[in-house]
Amino acid sequence: MPDPMTCDAPVYDAVIVLTSSPLQRVGAFALAALAPTRQHPEQLTPEAFRSVVTAMTDDLLKTVKLAKAAEPGGFWLSASYLLWPNSKINPTSRGKQSPEERRELIAGWRALESHDRRIGVPCTYCGREACDWFGKVDIPLGASVAHRNTTAPDHQGTPLCFPCVACLWAFPYGASLSGGRAALIHSWDDDFLARAIRLAVQATHEAALLLTAPKGAKREPYERELAVLKAIRSYSQYNRRITAPVELMVLSNSNKEQLLVTQELSQPIAEWLRSTFQNTERRNGYQALTATQASKQVPNGEAYLAKRAFTAPERVLYTAVSSLLSRAAAQGVAATEITDLGPIIHSYCIEVLAMDEKDVARIKHLAGRLAALLGKDSRPGPFRDFIRANSRGGNLHGWFRSRGVEWLLLPRPEGTDRVLLPVCDYRLLFEDERSWAWRRLLTFAVLEALADAGWQPKGSTEEMNELQDTADSAVAADNDEE
Repeated sequence: MPDPMTCDAPVYDAVIVLTSSPLQRVGAFALAALAPTRQHPEQLTPEAFRSVVTAMTDDLLKTVKLAKAAEPGGFWLSASYLLWPNSKINPTSRGKQSPEERRELIAGWRALESHDRRIGVPCTYCGREACDWFGKVDIPLGASVAHRNTTAPDHQGTPLCFPCVACLWAFPYGASLSGGRAALIHSWDDDFLARAIRLAVQATHEAALLLTAPKGAKREPYERELAVLKAIRSYSQYNRRITAPVELMVLSNSNKEQLLVTQELSQPIAEWLRSTFQNTERRNGYQALTATQASKQVPNGEAYLAKRAFTAPERVLYTAVSSLLSRAAAQGVAATEITDLGPIIHSYCIEVLAMDEKDVARIKHLAGRLAALLGKDSRPGPFRDFIRANSRGGNLHGWFRSRGVEWLLLPRPEGTDRVLLPVCDYRLLFEDERSWAWRRLLTFAVLEALADAGWQPKGSTEEMNELQDTADSAVAADNDEE
């Protein structure tokens, strides 16, 4: 086989080289997924490469008899307005063209032989010799070749080699095409990316084969983020760690909207999410955790978990504790729910929020002392005061000062520390840059310790209502920060 970096073979025979472009990489893995052998993109033979490019052209040729994109079988014609505006498949004169004229234009645009030349400049993506100049029609979000002022003299666009162009043609197969936009997953972890793209290619094939034209369905909140989360969790069956961040890219190349929005899920979060499917204990806790993330506006807690994992990972902890606190005030401390949530909450704090394991243990010990203090009787008042003090705007420092004296004067459980709030714990709650995360974890750990002790608040209707109002106010103040 010729050296892929010299391109001594015909240009359309050159093998694929992965580059630093996410779109080119997604397209490369889509080409590999479309090939019967499903090899790594850089192992794809010239013969397999040509076969896949021909098959992609055939998909476009199936639209030549259609009058409108909404007709059955019009998937790729519809997608072309999003992906390749003003291309040979959707020119403004398309309605006046015969099927044969459409076939000739599409076949010429995607013909292998028409790209078998060299223009003496390197490919912008991979550095090999380019075969032609390309613009917006073939490069998503690229400049039009008509914009000569954006290029150097004698340049008619962006120089690319044919394998890289073919990757750009292929990337839509590895994306979700709906709502006038393309959503795709990218990662620098090749093993994970290969798996995610294979699933996307399969879904795209199924959508393209629908016998009836799909009707526009209302998008659910954070549907795209949820799709990434599910792709990550399903990867657990391969028993491989995710070693790089995972990106969600949403783009439109249409003439009506030029759009590129990228969100990144950090590697620790991605790997933790994968573990919630693989690890039995975490799998049980995951269901309880997603239930805490739901809201009236977004009833699907898993979707909201996905959104927060992308944009505000610490909110997952805050929301879980707020939800649990609100229910505990209304229904008492549910030991079963606490048992399920405990391991997954603590693992999230350590593995995702990078809270030191020894410090997490310190917070749990402190919570044990507070639970011993608050659980001396079933009165809701002391528990209510703690909630109020440990809410945004509350005076937790003053609460510890008064309760510290009480801890010294009253009988303490055997084996517990004499000091209620040691200096190290004080620094976590009041001086650490993530003090609010530590305080939220403390609230959860107190609920956990009270549940373990079998404590439930009991009092008059007025006292219980006041406890509920305090909890609701604390939750509302926390939610206002989102």
